[in-house]
Amino acid sequence: MSLRAITNVDVFDGTNTLSNQAIILQGDEIIDVLPLDQATLPEVVIDGKGALATAGFIDIQLNGCGGVLLNTDIRKATLDTMNATNLSHGTTQYLPTFITSREEPMKAVVGMVADIANPAAEGILGLHLEGPFISKAKKGAHQEDCIRELDEATARYLADNAAHISVITLAPENTSQSVIDILTDAGITVSLGHTNSTYDECAEKNGLTMATHLYNAMTPLGSREPGTVGYIFDQKPHAGIIVDGIHSSYASVRIAHQQLGDKLFMVTDAVNPAGTDMTEYDMAGTKAYVTDGKCHYADGTIAGAAITMIEGVKNLINHVGVSKEEALRLASLYPAKALGINNHYGKIAKGYKANITLLSDALAVTSVFQMGTEHNYS
Repeated sequence: MSLRAITNVDVFDGTNTLSNQAIILQGDEIIDVLPLDQATLPEVVIDGKGALATAGFIDIQLNGCGGVLLNTDIRKATLDTMNATNLSHGTTQYLPTFITSREEPMKAVVGMVADIANPAAEGILGLHLEGPFISKAKKGAHQEDCIRELDEATARYLADNAAHISVITLAPENTSQSVIDILTDAGITVSLGHTNSTYDECAEKNGLTMATHLYNAMTPLGSREPGTVGYIFDQKPHAGIIVDGIHSSYASVRIAHQQLGDKLFMVTDAVNPAGTDMTEYDMAGTKAYVTDGKCHYADGTIAGAAITMIEGVKNLINHVGVSKEEALRLASLYPAKALGINNHYGKIAKGYKANITLLSDALAVTSVFQMGTEHNYS
């Protein structure tokens, strides 16, 4: 397989920013990163035009974007639109996220993803099933009449399809340890979320290695009852957080980062309007609206987000106050760590997959490489 080189770039490799580098690609893999003046260049050279090269962003919670929503349109074409929108905003990998539904649509989306010949080539790292095994008291925008407890038969079905399911969000207080074990033994990450649990109810369950949209749809930290948020800050599972200034204040994001460090990662929790100028949309059967960036039902209930990953990166830098390098880690390396794939994703280094986002000085996405395939936006 022929070699290619990306030249005239500074490289943020996940740790340091290296000036004037060459990134050598072969197929979907990075085979070397070295100073340009030390590189023997192959025949095919791609001029990065002075951009900053960073690992492609990884979004662990993406319901929809680009005008589509997976829950309302379970088709490969929906994922194609989501991927195309992702790429133009710097995201090279994602977990298509399917929220609470009845059993038939849930199995339909699993079957649809299972039928994709090479999902990794299209940025898909497996599904995130956000519900339906959640708390009615903390349902948020989820459909209450579809919420149910996870029984053994369903857990075994999900485990049998673990090749297509990466994360399942559930309420630990409503879920037995035996069915959690079925999921984790199959390699599925169990994330606590949409939960009304106390600290002790979280602590008595094993295998909760992730938390879904920290602060939102979970019990808060209190002086006498630490709640789910207190459990997360104390026990430090990996935790996703939405950085749109709506789901959580920027100060709350900063506090979470101080508490969790590299266990915190950014998600969008995006729905149809992300990457568009839509003002109304269908949120899994219910009419919803976008007002001043807030996605909501008519009663004001938050219904997803309209943010993209590159917008979240800018918010982390400009409003939360983290460094550019840490913001990029929150969008790439830290989600890769949360999924246990950081040996191949989340960095620009030899042996890593060729998922690379090129950014201008103003943090505009100029070009993206997804598993080695180039997409140009300059």
